[in-house]
Amino acid sequence: MAPSGLLRPFARLLAPARLPSGSAARSKFYVRDPPNDKPDWPKVGLTLGTAAFLWYYLIRQHNEDVLEYKRRNGLE
Repeated sequence: MAPSGLLRPFARLLAPARLPSGSAARSKFYVRDPPNDKPDWPKVGLTLGTAAFLWYYLIRQHNEDVLEYKRRNGLE
């Protein structure tokens, strides 16, 4: 088999890049604008509730860690 025959499957990889045409350049995942006039309230509530829970857990864990640090180092 000739060397050109070995490179034939890779010819597209070695060819210069082409810019896509106008319609093909758009993202295929962005279909329409999100509706800003009607928020998705369950999603908003879940997001805010999750954020509040994580802050509560973080502060509680920090206070427990501070107490453990003080107990181990005889500061209390």
